Amino acid sequence: MKTTVIGAGAWGTAFALHLARRGHEVLLWVFEEDLCDIMEAKRENSYYLPGFALPASIQPTNDIKKAVANSDDIVLATPSFALRQTILSIAPVLEKKNFLILTKGIEQGTLLCMNEAVEEIIGGAVADRIATLSGPSFAKEVAQGAFTATVVASKNKALAQYFQQVIHADQFRVYVSTDILGVELGGALKNIMAIGAGIIQGLSLGTNTLAAYVTRALAEMKRLGRAMGAKETTFMGLSGIGDLILTSYGNLSRNRLFGIDLATGRKAADLLKAQKNVVEGYYTIGAVHDLAGRLQVEMPITEELFKIVYEEKEIRASMQDIIRRGLKEEDD
Repeated sequence: MKTTVIGAGAWGTAFALHLARRGHEVLLWVFEEDLCDIMEAKRENSYYLPGFALPASIQPTNDIKKAVANSDDIVLATPSFALRQTILSIAPVLEKKNFLILTKGIEQGTLLCMNEAVEEIIGGAVADRIATLSGPSFAKEVAQGAFTATVVASKNKALAQYFQQVIHADQFRVYVSTDILGVELGGALKNIMAIGAGIIQGLSLGTNTLAAYVTRALAEMKRLGRAMGAKETTFMGLSGIGDLILTSYGNLSRNRLFGIDLATGRKAADLLKAQKNVVEGYYTIGAVHDLAGRLQVEMPITEELFKIVYEEKEIRASMQDIIRRGLKEEDD
């Protein structure tokens, strides 16, 4: 099979490696021209996923139109902030393609989930050709071939089942869902919550605190999901609590490490400048903060993280404001 992957970050590259192990010929679009040259010469993504050799079945390219022409199945793995501009550049040739979205986030400004953004950009009857893959899946471990379980969701169950067959392997289990909104929200919101988990670990506040935080973070994710029409049970699955556990506790989580660094007193803007990899949670905080305000959903964790990251509120002061909130019922 031929498959195109748009975006050669760590996750896009790791997924291309998985597809190659499944017997696919993969055309991998690389945004950076210099990185594309390196990948072609050294057969390795030395920027974002060093240490993994690219087999001959993965062909890097900097020509996005060539990449899209390669296959009817397009895997979107760009950062959320780059998704719209990337698709706009090739929208006229996407009308009959199937899409599998790996990107996890909420689009800033429009406040759309990724599947909604793709549908808006391309237009027409494209919703039945859009699916999303999410779940606890560190790129490095997928590249290593470690056992991973994910969920693929689409409004069109037949499309979700199609991608399930395409992707599933002994070491990469794929479940199916029709709740694409809930699956995308879980994948996006956990990036926010992982930053807070990193702050707690960076301050050495203990496992009691971290367990309480992760539990209430999940409650907050479910609250926004209900307001938007997602299924609450989706947040108890792989793209909800599964991914939340991974990113809150796992050493490979960029969002968690970002939180740990914030706990040392470093500023968010300085941290972002110092690394190549995208900290998706940073962008998602702003979008979800606006979304919660629009929907009048109470999201105290997101609110305080927004103040810490965007308004440079002192972390200890933010913690005290959370701790001293009024008494609540647990399911409120």
